[in-house]
Amino acid sequence: MKKEHKQTINKFIHTLDLPQDLFLGLPNISLSGNSEVYISNHQGILSYEEDEVHVLVKNHQIQIKGKGLQIRSYSQDDVTISGYIRSLEFL
Repeated sequence: MKKEHKQTINKFIHTLDLPQDLFLGLPNISLSGNSEVYISNHQGILSYEEDEVHVLVKNHQIQIKGKGLQIRSYSQDDVTISGYIRSLEFL
């Protein structure tokens, strides 16, 4: 039954062309070149080092690797990380 419910919700969202990140709690990720990443709908920062940051999102972790990484802004809903971003990976 749970699978059918999820399929119904997905069909509803798709039919009305609604943003999935808002209705399903999915992260919205925006990169500005290789110097800044913005993540909305996060669930917290798991670890923070100058060369690696782990951000918890629904069903995943996002691992950001680079140099001189800094948390530029942080709120309950979004986080912005700046520095030299070498890679972004879902774990």
